[in-house]
Amino acid sequence: MLKIHCPKCRAVFQDSDIVLLDFINTLTPSSCYVGDYELITVKGTYKELIEKYSFLQEFVH
Repeated sequence: MLKIHCPKCRAVFQDSDIVLLDFINTLTPSSCYVGDYELITVKGTYKELIEKYSFLQEFVH
């Protein structure tokens, strides 16, 4: 199983982490995000987003 991690701090996401999904489908923890919040499409826990979006499930199974 692959581990998805933060593109900035390189920490592996945990199920309870609050993450942001931007318009190009990049996941970033809310604590590391420094961009324009208008570019964010979804905010939620890592587990919620993995379960909701099938394109993310390809990377964790």
